[in-house]
Amino acid sequence: MALNQVGLERLNTATTKKIGTNKNLIINGAMQVAQRGTSKTNVQDEYATVDRFRTNGTTGTFTMSQESDAPAGFAKSLKMLATADISAAAGNLKEVYYSFEGQDLQQLEKGTSTAKKVTLSFYVKSNVTGLKTAYLLDKDNTRLISKDYTINVSATWERKTITFDGDTTGALDNDNARSFDVHFPIVAGSTYTGGTQSTAWGADTVNERVNSSITQIDTTNEYWQITGIQLEVGSVATDFEHRSFGQELALCQRYFQQIGASGQDGTYVINGGYLFGNGAFIATGYTMPVMMRATPTIANGSTKLFCKSDGVQTNIDTYNFIEFVYPSTHISISGQLASDAGDDNELCVWANPTNGLATLDSEL
Repeated sequence: MALNQVGLERLNTATTKKIGTNKNLIINGAMQVAQRGTSKTNVQDEYATVDRFRTNGTTGTFTMSQESDAPAGFAKSLKMLATADISAAAGNLKEVYYSFEGQDLQQLEKGTSTAKKVTLSFYVKSNVTGLKTAYLLDKDNTRLISKDYTINVSATWERKTITFDGDTTGALDNDNARSFDVHFPIVAGSTYTGGTQSTAWGADTVNERVNSSITQIDTTNEYWQITGIQLEVGSVATDFEHRSFGQELALCQRYFQQIGASGQDGTYVINGGYLFGNGAFIATGYTMPVMMRATPTIANGSTKLFCKSDGVQTNIDTYNFIEFVYPSTHISISGQLASDAGDDNELCVWANPTNGLATLDSEL
């Protein structure tokens, strides 16, 4: 009995190897992890809720959320909900995108004569049917390829697959910097749609990124929802590679971590320390659960952590690193206190009030 082309591709060596673990190049594609919170109104150009997925563009008023509504086999999804009408304008843009380190995509052999195809698959749901675009950006070499998918049925989960050719021009840098993106535009004006869509790899011309016939999410209560995002080497979309919550969290923590946690009830000690600078600063340390991508920035969450010494308690207003040598999982930290907490060299504790936290950010 003859095998069809898909059957042959599933049996070839490259495809057979990728049916195991680590075939999905996307972290948190099932939208399980949302360290920053499960909902954010009026999202702008930021990482807002679901880890590793960023919004881009200041157009419109959107709420980004992690939802429990998902297709069979999944528990979570990412939703973009328009909360106001959007007036037409050339520069309009709102999209969700994912960024990669170049060192994680060397298997694509980009920039060589044997550059590999990649297949993007995902589940999508929207109350706006019609054509949508997904595109890949090579940030190292300023190159672009753009393809379309169609939402056929309103408010219904549908699985989509898109195969992109390999690019024989422009190798990706083998480092920990941002090299490559996957973009999902949901609003795009003529600045992004006014040219001829770049359906083959070429120079990144901004007005060739998005199909001019895209159906926009631009009216109050219109939404676009996605989960099960997988990018894999080859021209066949295999079943989604599920990882445990613990695995996904650890992978996400390479880019973002919390010290303390929103939702914690009551005070607990993070670490000990001592006072210096006439009692105006705390010196302490922290061991990260995983090594981060690069030297992170440290900042307060919405509720600050505090320092307590000999009965005196005061918030920590700002942080600096005393010592951090990348790569390492340990950081020595100084914190400037809201008010003096005692004498120099006096022992103190770095502690967490209800919902208090600090963040470590090393996102791309």
